[in-house]
Amino acid sequence: MHPLVRDLYKRVLVVGKEYPGGMEVVRRKAKQYFRENAHLTTEEEIKKAVSRGRWYLNHEIIGVIKLKKYRTMAQRYNT
Repeated sequence: MHPLVRDLYKRVLVVGKEYPGGMEVVRRKAKQYFRENAHLTTEEEIKKAVSRGRWYLNHEIIGVIKLKKYRTMAQRYNT
């Protein structure tokens, strides 16, 4: 496995700890997406796919953080 791909997978699992659907959902989706791109062999293709994955992951992190903040705020003020 390419080191960039391994690093991206580890990042996905770290973010998955906070994901609302749970770690199992994140792991299942990650495996599916990684297997779809398993045929990539050249450095350029791999870097491009990892770049797309990091972009998606960053936006997911932002979404999860906003959701977590919203839930905390709602819990504090709606009680």
